[in-house]
Amino acid sequence: MSATVEQVLELVNGIAPFELAEPWDNVGLLAGRPDAKVDRVLCALDMSLAVIEEAERKGAQLIVTHHPILFRGRKNLRETDGEGRMLCALVRSGIAMIAAHTNYDNASPGVNDALAATLGLTDVRALESGMRMGSSKQTDFGTFADFAEAALGGPIRRYGDSKRKIERVAVLAGAGEDYAGIALENGADVYLTGEMAYHKALDAQDNGLCVLEAGHAATEYPAISALCRGLQIAADAVQYDICVLKSEAELFF
Repeated sequence: MSATVEQVLELVNGIAPFELAEPWDNVGLLAGRPDAKVDRVLCALDMSLAVIEEAERKGAQLIVTHHPILFRGRKNLRETDGEGRMLCALVRSGIAMIAAHTNYDNASPGVNDALAATLGLTDVRALESGMRMGSSKQTDFGTFADFAEAALGGPIRRYGDSKRKIERVAVLAGAGEDYAGIALENGADVYLTGEMAYHKALDAQDNGLCVLEAGHAATEYPAISALCRGLQIAADAVQYDICVLKSEAELFF
């Protein structure tokens, strides 16, 4: 059975309800016709010229991203800057675009569940602000940091004694520098996030928390695989003739 952009939007809403988005966010159908037919969907972390070109090559009529477009108000669509060129290329392509941003961050399962799973955490529970905390099989900070680098595919900035014994790890994908206190209050030994200012990381370390700054994209990228799987399962369940693909154009590491 064929599907429309609007019907895929409903499937995305089932995975990451749009009502969970923060008031300042820009989510949902951000480009394209709701009634356009869809048989191929490309999922990506960010919209870019490379992702649009990939969607065209692969015959996708819809791109679903985590990060939105038109996040800050534009007053023109001139092709004199990167965002302007990307937006004009998207319009010319006729490809529709859906964003699931803070609604996916706040969903359960969501972005931080995917990160916790990638890091092999068990007995995972939800904390405030979408944070997740679980137990690690690695018993010291240095070994866990090495494991996290391998799992996330890139270098990680470390704050803490590599020999310190650990058990509980709190994770918050993306820009999580202001939330280390939640990890501390809940008894975490390690806090892994995407972005954290140097002095804030040192303050957390002084308060007894080991910190790993793993990169914004690296901490959110596992959620794109989870989104692909979830969207394909949801489409198959209602017998939509849709193939969901993960972008291969995004090379972060």
